[in-house]
Amino acid sequence: MDHDHRRALILFAALAVGALLIIARLVMVDGVEHDHWLAVARATHERTIEIAPRRGTIYDRNGIPLAFDVKASAIAVDSFDMTKPETLITILSQALHRPRADIAALVYRRSYFTWIDRSVDLETAKWIKAQAQQADVNGLIFINTWKRCYPQGDLASNVIGFVGTDGHGLEGIELYYDKQLSGTPTVVHVVRGADGRTYDTETLDKGTPGEDIHLTLDAVIQHVCEDAISHGVSNFQANAGFIIVLDPHTGAVLAMAQNRRYDLNKFYQSTPEERKNLAVSFMFEPGSTFKAFAGLAALQAGVVTPADRFNGADGIDVAGHIIHNSEDETFGSVSFAEIIQDSINTGMIRVTQRLGQARLYQFLVSLGFGKRTGITLPGEIDGILRPVSKWSKLALAETSIGQSVGVTGIQLARAMAAVANGGLLLKPEIVEQIGTGPEVKPIVIRRVAAQENCDTMRALLRLVVEKGTATKANIPGFDVAGKTGTAQKAIPGKGYVPGKYTSLFCGFFPKDDPKYLALVVLDEVHKGVVFGGDTAGLIFHNAMSRVALITHLPPVAQR
Repeated sequence: MDHDHRRALILFAALAVGALLIIARLVMVDGVEHDHWLAVARATHERTIEIAPRRGTIYDRNGIPLAFDVKASAIAVDSFDMTKPETLITILSQALHRPRADIAALVYRRSYFTWIDRSVDLETAKWIKAQAQQADVNGLIFINTWKRCYPQGDLASNVIGFVGTDGHGLEGIELYYDKQLSGTPTVVHVVRGADGRTYDTETLDKGTPGEDIHLTLDAVIQHVCEDAISHGVSNFQANAGFIIVLDPHTGAVLAMAQNRRYDLNKFYQSTPEERKNLAVSFMFEPGSTFKAFAGLAALQAGVVTPADRFNGADGIDVAGHIIHNSEDETFGSVSFAEIIQDSINTGMIRVTQRLGQARLYQFLVSLGFGKRTGITLPGEIDGILRPVSKWSKLALAETSIGQSVGVTGIQLARAMAAVANGGLLLKPEIVEQIGTGPEVKPIVIRRVAAQENCDTMRALLRLVVEKGTATKANIPGFDVAGKTGTAQKAIPGKGYVPGKYTSLFCGFFPKDDPKYLALVVLDEVHKGVVFGGDTAGLIFHNAMSRVALITHLPPVAQR
């Protein structure tokens, strides 16, 4: 065999081996590795994503919408299909009012699918699409979705809360009831078009829309209270303030208003302080409002009657400490009724000395102090009511006048509601109905006092407003009853600090058949007198007289 013939045979053999290897590889790809490469192709050209469905609407008790979804567009980008990235970044940054650097980081991410914004209003999305087409920019993906809208702006913002960019609640009702409001997500299959530049979407699962929620809040009462507390805080130059309005017979929260609010449609501009719900998260000493509960405990134990007389002179020695009346005022011999009416510290201490530590403590426990009320809002705290085993020799005296204990607004309002309704401690409710489920019924936790003892205390609390420390809270014709409080603030490590007070008033009306109960709390009044009756009591009058008018509540004489 000559040299040329051998070379031809070697070349043929090499070609044959190469052909066999190619055939083997094709068999491998088409057979054994077919599923693998198909998956790679799909991962490259397709993606399954979840989109939040229509979120449930939040209504007030009268059907006024407070939060609902409107049609919107979700926008993503395909960096491999993208053209003119710098132009695209400019368009998106301008339309979405976001920093150019933030948009650039998303646009240049090497992925076939990167979220830019999951809830863009339709007009903005339409503008982006038009600008991209005009500039011959490719790579944008538009998917139909929903955007949260808050038609009342900042109304009840600290109660309602808001939804984040991922469609889930981050504060308030939106957070607490996120599961019910969210429903189940829509599953969408996103597919690259044949030309490599367009996309098609296929809905694999429509999901289920979220359930609607009806709150116990009354939007009109809420607005009145927000206006009153904002003006009150400004007028008295307080650090902050809030109002809670309850139906004392059901525990339903009709208003939960504060001066610190924020526009829910622009929640990203708010601060953590503005977003706090003070009614459940702000702890304070209740001051003389606690005399209503210490007094009711004494009535319930049978150790006092309204006519019983006590020494109301200024200054009482308790374990070597002298406790004074407000402004060191002295009263001489006073009845129990006058002790409540004029908020006499030394008289109340002598009343509770008859009662004793154990009975006072147990009564306060029965009223729910020291524990969360269970209201379905995030951020609620426990408050402070130390076990009686840890009480000092001063604790009985201090507790009877609202010192050495810490309460929240919702705890204090609920406890006073028990006095107003005849002795029933109720669970406070903020939600009236979820979806098509049953309406929430009042939940009675326990009876804390007899009807007749509550009747007596209500009569004494009426004297407080008629001619005692809360005359500015009175609403002529409506028999307002209630109790003032002016609690000097204690700072850890410093004790009680001069000039720093919590000023409050908690009242209800009409006395014998209460329709409304309201608590007004001011943190550190800096203008004028600090007394609860002159500050919080006046705000109560301003707010609740308007509530009586707009709800057409007839005066007592017309009943």
